[in-house]
Amino acid sequence: MVIGLTPGSVLCWMNKLTNGTSTSHKILERCLLSIMSEDEAIETLDVAIKEGVLVSTPNAKSTPASVKRSLLSFTQKLSKQRAKKDPYCFECHLPTSGLVQKCIMCVRSFHVECQRKNPLRPNYSVPSDRYQQYRFPLNESDMEESSDQEASRSVSDTLEAQRLQEHASYELDCNSNINIISQNPLKHESDSSDDVCFVSEQLPRKTKNYSTYVKSEETPHNEGNNELLLCTPCRLLKLSEFLNPPHMSNEELNYLLNYLWQMHHTWVENDVRKYMVNNWSDRDATLVKNVLFVNDLLSISDISRNIETKKFKHLFEILVDLLDLQHNIGIFFGTKCEEYNSTKWLLRDITHDLREISRCSDCFRHSIESNRSDFWFAKPCTQRHELVYAKQSGYPHWPAKVIRVMNKKNNTYDVRFFGGSHSRALVPARDILPIDTDTSKLKIKSSRQYNNAMRELICHKMLLHHPIYSFSFHADPREAENIINSALPHYMEPCSRSAKRARLATPKFNTRRSTAETTPSLPQRVLPRRRCRKAQGPENLQDSTFQIASSVIPSLAPEVQVSLASKVQVSLAPEVQVSLEDYNELMREVLHLNAQLSQKKAEVDIKREELNAVKRKRWCQLCLEEAQFDCCFMASYCSVMCQRRDKRRHQTNCNLQEKT
Repeated sequence: MVIGLTPGSVLCWMNKLTNGTSTSHKILERCLLSIMSEDEAIETLDVAIKEGVLVSTPNAKSTPASVKRSLLSFTQKLSKQRAKKDPYCFECHLPTSGLVQKCIMCVRSFHVECQRKNPLRPNYSVPSDRYQQYRFPLNESDMEESSDQEASRSVSDTLEAQRLQEHASYELDCNSNINIISQNPLKHESDSSDDVCFVSEQLPRKTKNYSTYVKSEETPHNEGNNELLLCTPCRLLKLSEFLNPPHMSNEELNYLLNYLWQMHHTWVENDVRKYMVNNWSDRDATLVKNVLFVNDLLSISDISRNIETKKFKHLFEILVDLLDLQHNIGIFFGTKCEEYNSTKWLLRDITHDLREISRCSDCFRHSIESNRSDFWFAKPCTQRHELVYAKQSGYPHWPAKVIRVMNKKNNTYDVRFFGGSHSRALVPARDILPIDTDTSKLKIKSSRQYNNAMRELICHKMLLHHPIYSFSFHADPREAENIINSALPHYMEPCSRSAKRARLATPKFNTRRSTAETTPSLPQRVLPRRRCRKAQGPENLQDSTFQIASSVIPSLAPEVQVSLASKVQVSLAPEVQVSLEDYNELMREVLHLNAQLSQKKAEVDIKREELNAVKRKRWCQLCLEEAQFDCCFMASYCSVMCQRRDKRRHQTNCNLQEKT
């Protein structure tokens, strides 16, 4: 017996009728006034009595007056009849009134006008909350409405094709890609689709294509109509395999889902099962389940268990459980309570992160593992990103990765910049340049931030030459860190100094060699030009050996010069070997200390964030727990009960505060 009552009404009644207690009509009507009007409360009570949810105990004389004076109790029938459909709309969580559609694959139901165009986007606005963890910027990629346009366009195209098929003089082939519907047919892709063309690539011109007669084929099922007959969870399950990122194993999937859940599950602190266990007996909880819910109750602990047991095989399957959790909370607590609003914030954050994982799972995984390496953004992904120079208003061109190209009609690039905090932005195509552009023409002023970004860019280019499996989920983090550390010294040498040394050394060497060639009859000993070249490293030391040998007797025969150079090289070989070992040992020590320093910095940052989070919290004036609301400027409380207990002590200060 599942009855469609106003959400929240059964909760209010059961708090008055626990353990078979009876009470009057007026009390049950009065307890509903906090969530509905008086007329709606009377109507809801009549529906509950009519459907047998509330049972009356009338007096011996069954007159209308005696019936109103009779006491009401909650039904005590534990037997549950399996319902054919859910009496509550899955989207608005209200009883089925008006045109309602039952899903063809499950017992869920929904109003036709409430159905989402895109199963990944809700049809409600998420309320703002001052305690929420963060707010997404206005230029966030999720603010782009391309997915909604695609969903609405697919439905409208299906309906338009059906309309034209009825009135046109030719038939359409449903499996063909040459059927053109518009009056001026153009052969091109949809303008709303996301394109992945390169920055320097020119799109082909749109050419006219005339409609041709094709053989008609009857499709067994109309996918457009079937899509409208499915509820949101069934549509998500149907699309989950296509939305799942490629090359992502089940272990990596559940690893990322576990991170998402640990980060965001604190939004919902109370669910239906937890409330029943804390406030009602098992019998009362069973009675409410039989009255309100068709399926088994899903709680927060159930979702955590599903993640631990690796039940989810696709990325967006977790949204099905979260939507069921939201639906149960909306039916039980009502849609105007804080518990229901918290599910909106939970779904908002998790859906945002799921979209980021679906775009590039490696980028998301590298970002959450940023404490392992300072150059986490330089690690290459399985899905290679195009490198460009992007320019925002008020800033110079900056190296960035292209996450995706959106809305081909407006040519908008979703990029993420190198260096700094790796900010994200939507940049028009006119402000995008290929990565091989000459930076000297861009007139970029050299700064510390720009040098760090270019250093990270060059490190990323070097890492692209390594096997991609070295940075995958199953790779050893220490091996990846060693690869990064080995790539960094190549760029750590200042290029400008080496270039200056090369320009200065070459003319001197050529001058001396030309002088020696002009006077071959007077061989003389030439001392080494620079004794400090040893500081450049063991490679340069070995090169200097040949320079010394070749400059000792420049006028001798080539055979004598070669033999003399080999003797000098053999005599200096032990010194070169010792210096090379010292250099390698010093490099290993520097890399080890650098890794320890990075780890300590990450730990200090984490502790600083925790300290700032604790400082921002407010504490209860009575029990010193985390406060939920303010009484006045002087005191805050975690619950109404603590406020009542502390009222006598705080009343004087509170009155003085109000007077001031």
